[in-house]
Amino acid sequence: MVNPSGNNENEIGNRNGEPFTKRAKLQDGPTSSYTMAYLGPPGTYGQMAAAAFKSCYDTNIELIPCPSISAIWETSATFHVLPLENTIHGGVTETLDCLLSSLHGDDTELGDTQRRRRIIADLALPISHVLVVRKGVKKEDIRWIRSHEQALGQSSKFIKAQYPTAKLKTYPSTAGAAISLLNPTEADLEEGEGAALCSKAAAKLYEDQLDILYEGTQGISNNFTRFILLSNSSTSESQTPLPTKQCASPSPTAFYILPSAKEIIPFFQHSTIRNIHSRPNPILTSKGAQNGDSPREKWVHREERFSTLYFIEVDVSLYETDIDRIQKDKGGEKSWYIGKAEWRVTDQQISAL
Repeated sequence: MVNPSGNNENEIGNRNGEPFTKRAKLQDGPTSSYTMAYLGPPGTYGQMAAAAFKSCYDTNIELIPCPSISAIWETSATFHVLPLENTIHGGVTETLDCLLSSLHGDDTELGDTQRRRRIIADLALPISHVLVVRKGVKKEDIRWIRSHEQALGQSSKFIKAQYPTAKLKTYPSTAGAAISLLNPTEADLEEGEGAALCSKAAAKLYEDQLDILYEGTQGISNNFTRFILLSNSSTSESQTPLPTKQCASPSPTAFYILPSAKEIIPFFQHSTIRNIHSRPNPILTSKGAQNGDSPREKWVHREERFSTLYFIEVDVSLYETDIDRIQKDKGGEKSWYIGKAEWRVTDQQISAL
């Protein structure tokens, strides 16, 4: 835990986000490489975030591209890089659902591993989308636009203004959407020419095959996506590398999952709540389906039918009693506590990559 004075020597930086002059050292242990899973292919914002997290380590970490957010969650990598929220489009539902799914994982080894994963760091990546088409395609020829749902949502104003009749197609990643233009399906060809929203980095990878029609399609210039870094909490410190670069260490925020809105204030009455996301409760929803509950049964309270889980982020720099209380009240179930962002990749470090 972190004490109020901010003098914990295990921290990477001080309470104001300024790095300590003393660098953290890697623990003695295996020198083999580690893996970090992210949303690929090359050119995605997920890859940029993974590279930023990796830059804080002096050990060998192999970046593993995954085709979807759920695929990141399912892989048994050392680290997992997941997009959590965006300044325009809000929380990333697929990430939240993956985090919540760990509460009712099966008895397999992978399910148990997923339940032990913990958030350890975060960063805010600046996001700027470009609209790309195959070489030779004109602006007026576009009939559909493909990208990740977050990119489509962030560029909704642009799309309504420039292509109000275009069909929107979701894709697991922004870079993948751009690559898909190079190998259009039969259905794509029947609908006419299409475009994709992706990063400029992805567009440059295929600049001999793709043209950029517009830059900065996102709704506002102050567009950031927050990524979180997860690690397996069951792995000993001697087996998991520690960051060695001077990353910022803001006042740490802890992450919890609560099953009821009315419990939020009592549980965190001494802490500052930074963020709340809500998603359907996968535990009770699946149980209800298995039990064959009738949708016409009488219900009085919202939670009886619309069971919800709340993903809560709180500032725990001053008060630690809330952490102890929630663990005790929940019978010590560690699945309700899902980590603490104790260090952060700075804007300067991201810009330097």
